[in-house]
Amino acid sequence: MNLIFASFYFLLPAYFSNIAASLAGKLKFLPQPLDFSRKLGNNFILGQGKTWGGTILGILTGIFIVALQELLFSFDYFKNISVINYQEVNWLFLGILAGVGSVGGDIVASFIKRRINLKSGAMAPFLDQWDYIIGYLLLISIMAELTPRLIITSLILTIILHPLANILSYHLKIKKVWW
Repeated sequence: MNLIFASFYFLLPAYFSNIAASLAGKLKFLPQPLDFSRKLGNNFILGQGKTWGGTILGILTGIFIVALQELLFSFDYFKNISVINYQEVNWLFLGILAGVGSVGGDIVASFIKRRINLKSGAMAPFLDQWDYIIGYLLLISIMAELTPRLIITSLILTIILHPLANILSYHLKIKKVWW
């Protein structure tokens, strides 16, 4: 059970970065597409849903959550569930890696989806759930030692929580589709 709590806590920067990037569109925060609406062949390079605002807000959110985790590390409970020893890392660099990894994974998945002719918002099982987590794990591994158990637990936890969060977002009218 401790591994589940530790994994969830470890994934919070990725989860919140992903949520913030999605909310940027609703907030009309820098809504210009990252690809400037350019196409590669018949499809957009990334799609209209990948915006400058979402990218910036996602990265800043990753930094903020890591900063919060660094502050909480002084409390025994959070120290005991932390995968990362915040006394040994530069929290700002870690936060940048968290935000860029999370948002970057989602951007790479959008690029892949456009290349296989999936429209923005179209369902791509596993890719939609794990894109931002895989990007996060790849970049965070620069500063944190990730065990196979942690990686597997993180992927399983995300495959369960991501659809639940999407269903909630759909019912709250944040997302247009339930997936």
